[in-house]
Amino acid sequence: MQLRRVFTLLGVVGTMALSACGGADQFASYNTQSEDSGRIALNHQSIQTEENSDDWRTTLPTEHATVGKPEDFPSPTNPPVVEENPSTLPTQPATIDPDAKPTHGTVSEEQINKDRPKEVDVKGTAKLTPTVYFFPVFDEDKTSCPDSEKVTLHGQGGKALIRVCKKNSMACGLQGSCSIKQKGKIRMLNILARIKGQNRYFEINREECKYGYGDRTVCLDPFHTLAADLTVYKLGEVIYIPSIIGLLLPDGTLHDGYFIIRDKGSGINGRGRFDFYSGFVPWYDKTNPFNRIGLADKKTTVPYMRITGAKAKEIQARRGYPRIPADNQPLK
Repeated sequence: MQLRRVFTLLGVVGTMALSACGGADQFASYNTQSEDSGRIALNHQSIQTEENSDDWRTTLPTEHATVGKPEDFPSPTNPPVVEENPSTLPTQPATIDPDAKPTHGTVSEEQINKDRPKEVDVKGTAKLTPTVYFFPVFDEDKTSCPDSEKVTLHGQGGKALIRVCKKNSMACGLQGSCSIKQKGKIRMLNILARIKGQNRYFEINREECKYGYGDRTVCLDPFHTLAADLTVYKLGEVIYIPSIIGLLLPDGTLHDGYFIIRDKGSGINGRGRFDFYSGFVPWYDKTNPFNRIGLADKKTTVPYMRITGAKAKEIQARRGYPRIPADNQPLK
């Protein structure tokens, strides 16, 4: 009798062990589900592509894609405290204000269809990972620093150009260009090259490229410029982002959804990795149109198309590439 009880007890324990293992497997399976399923509204568009593949297989969207409201985008867990001093350069996206004005204006379906690229001009489509960069402006007549805290910016051949506050020097290097005001004089500088760990600058010809230079002698065009990996994309390549159509820009115009690759960045690597240029409007500024729709957050993903052929030439002419449109005035 005692032996029978022992066998019965062993059977019960074995059954419990098997049940526990089954539960653990189910839990592990559940936890390996993708975290991308619930990010933001922009992820719900139909895309057919293979990651890191040259086989771009997709069809054009048949409806106008729309960017979600500001509250649709994830807010950072640790938003920065942005000071009034424009020299402050936060390292995290600014919090998006859900009570802000609408991000987009009204664009008719007729206009969208008229400007939509033909299928023959679409090389492929995928999703992009964005960040935003800008042209910093530092008034050292108002906010300066002791001479002991200044560093020298060098030009071609290592020639000393100007001494600036170290934190402003770091911002110039990070963004690729900057404007420094000292003793009432404004000097606009752009990185020429990096030699032996030192950035070398040249002064910007404001009559030619008032917003700075991208790669080579290509002018930067605010809100219509992308920096990309030039081992993957070509300088001058046109990118179409349907969800940007109608985005309200600082000058009151509405975005047509087209961008031109005019620049490259040391940290901008791989397919679908783009840095959006916002001119003199800091990326962390809550009024920056790109920031308001989540493009300053790398967790945002947005569908895009690579444009070639007649449509690409049309957009390059529209934006005055490799210069900028004649009516493109400095942003206030």
